[in-house]
Amino acid sequence: MANPLDRMRDSWDGLNDRERTMIGLLGVILAVFVLGFPLFWIATENAEIADENEALRQVIQDLGENAATLKQIAERKRMAAARYKNKTPALGSFLEKQATNHGLTIREVTDQPEKTVGRYHRRNTRASINDVDLTGIMNLMAGIVTSQYPVAIEHIQLEHFQPGDKYRFKFGVLTFDKKAASGTKSGGGEAKDEG
Repeated sequence: MANPLDRMRDSWDGLNDRERTMIGLLGVILAVFVLGFPLFWIATENAEIADENEALRQVIQDLGENAATLKQIAERKRMAAARYKNKTPALGSFLEKQATNHGLTIREVTDQPEKTVGRYHRRNTRASINDVDLTGIMNLMAGIVTSQYPVAIEHIQLEHFQPGDKYRFKFGVLTFDKKAASGTKSGGGEAKDEG
């Protein structure tokens, strides 16, 4: 039985020059593929990792540049959450106190039907003030929205029936109270509503 190496050598010797050249080229192509494919694959993976690293660098840079803005957003969220911890008193008395703080007198207060919206209980009230100037209106609105309670101005209406800087000012405010967890205050509140 002939050695496999001897058989290969005999087969090679039996080939003409053209066949030897073609087999040599095929061997070179196979060697380039076997050696080149891993290198190509590694280069492709490295390029993808470099792109990901660049994207991460850009995100970190953006976070660094916008750190002050992100802190302001977080602070606003914290302040809003703190305001929701303060339950707004009856809106009518709240508005009267705010008006008195700014030297104004509310003429009419009308409570609107209450609603439950998700995890919040919404209350809103409409009020009107006669013969008020624009400065008084602006001071009152600023006092309402900057109070310690989660109160927002729902709508405003100005009527100007007489000459000068005196208006009839109608406005609505609303507040959202977080509903108590079931089994605590909300159970008592529901029994109250039924009675």
